[in-house]
Amino acid sequence: MASSIVLPVSAIHHRHPSQLPSACLPTQRWQPVQRHATPAAYPPPPPPRTIRVRWTPPRTGWYKLNFDGSVLHDGSGRASIGGAIRDSAGRVAAAFAERTPHAPIGVVEARALIRGLRLAEDGGFIHRLVVEGDDLTLVRLLRGESRQTRISRDVEEDILELLGRFRGGCEVHQHVYREGNRVADALCHEAYRCPGVWIDRTVPFRVYEKVEDDRHGVAHDRALLRV
Repeated sequence: MASSIVLPVSAIHHRHPSQLPSACLPTQRWQPVQRHATPAAYPPPPPPRTIRVRWTPPRTGWYKLNFDGSVLHDGSGRASIGGAIRDSAGRVAAAFAERTPHAPIGVVEARALIRGLRLAEDGGFIHRLVVEGDDLTLVRLLRGESRQTRISRDVEEDILELLGRFRGGCEVHQHVYREGNRVADALCHEAYRCPGVWIDRTVPFRVYEKVEDDRHGVAHDRALLRV
């Protein structure tokens, strides 16, 4: 007959589990396996929606200032501003393309707006002016729709003081997508090659091409993410 091992209860309680016979070890509880959903279990995001964007001219008797800023992150420390003032037929009344000290893009955009407003004032386009840019944060700030800002209070006051000089009104237009601001963008890039100020329709050829596209109502695709 096989012999059995009998241990006192006290001996069992005071011995390390590794020293206990297998029959004395507590039985482990069964744990269900946690299964995580795989990416295939989630539906793919909807495809982006494509819209057509074009520059729109101001009303008859008005001028429109489009402005933009550019900051290069290639280690060169370069930044630039550009803008164009156009009439209701899309013709350039004045334009500028200038380099500016490197700074965050919100600050550079504000410099472009200030430069454009001063050019409009110097050129006598102070009766009816529409201001349009692709910096949504700046446009909302100037329209009083938001207090969120990327510029200092002093710069904001400079802009508001300039806007107040325009007789007959100065309208800050709704935000325009980058595709509708191609002339100002081209002027920013021109500033890296050949900065300057141009009056009465005379602009560099690379900018002129964008001006003519706008005059003829050329639209450009923009993909918008669905939410």
